[in-house]
Amino acid sequence: MLRQFFNFPSLQMLLAGFCFFLLASCSESKRDIRDYYFPVKKLLPGLVYAYASEEGDTTERRYWFYRAFVRDSGVFLVGTQYDRYFEINQIVREKIAESGSRAREAFLYEPDTASGKLVPIRTTVESPDLFPFQVRDSLGIFLYKLQYHPVADTNATVYLIRNRRYLGDGPEFELNGEKYPTIRFGLHEAVGHSKEGAAEIEGHGEEWYAKGLGLVYFRKTFGQEGQIRFAYRLVETFPMLELEHRAEEAEHGH
Repeated sequence: MLRQFFNFPSLQMLLAGFCFFLLASCSESKRDIRDYYFPVKKLLPGLVYAYASEEGDTTERRYWFYRAFVRDSGVFLVGTQYDRYFEINQIVREKIAESGSRAREAFLYEPDTASGKLVPIRTTVESPDLFPFQVRDSLGIFLYKLQYHPVADTNATVYLIRNRRYLGDGPEFELNGEKYPTIRFGLHEAVGHSKEGAAEIEGHGEEWYAKGLGLVYFRKTFGQEGQIRFAYRLVETFPMLELEHRAEEAEHGH
């Protein structure tokens, strides 16, 4: 009787249609957003992204130099961040995988306690997800987590936990007279110190990624009352030679 029930032609058609609907729904609910990440092919020669502050001192700048590399083991993107004084703050080496960008190495720079010179600190990347290439909805969380031992106290451990959540389309972004569609990610971060027990500082924010450009805007607020706030917007891109030229001018007081 059961076999006869499932052999009934109309029911077979109904089940087939239902399965097709499920497959189509799953396929349609996925969105490919890889074109909103940094344009790796265009970054083979390297390019500087200059971000201007929109909170507090608007003359504040952050510079990221992105350069892509093609190796036998895959495609990699290396980002080096410089502050307004053209000193290195961090370096992140990413692997561009089929599913998205994943951090392979991350170095932070802190002043040496004796000389005062900036020294690199190798971090331990525990969760590497930086940017997914396919998303479904705002329920997906993409985790980036690292820890390191600060120069001032190598017995201590500082950790960063960053959750990214896809929020859909963002506002149109304009650069050099051209307009770009964007997508948004919500941020939730926690920074802690092993010697301070359960004490953590939490932050929330948002990122915008523009199609064909990559990260064009980010803002963060830390502390229960928002004591620490910052926001940066991409204002220009240029070759590394220009950044070197600006650094030389700053050094000579021009």
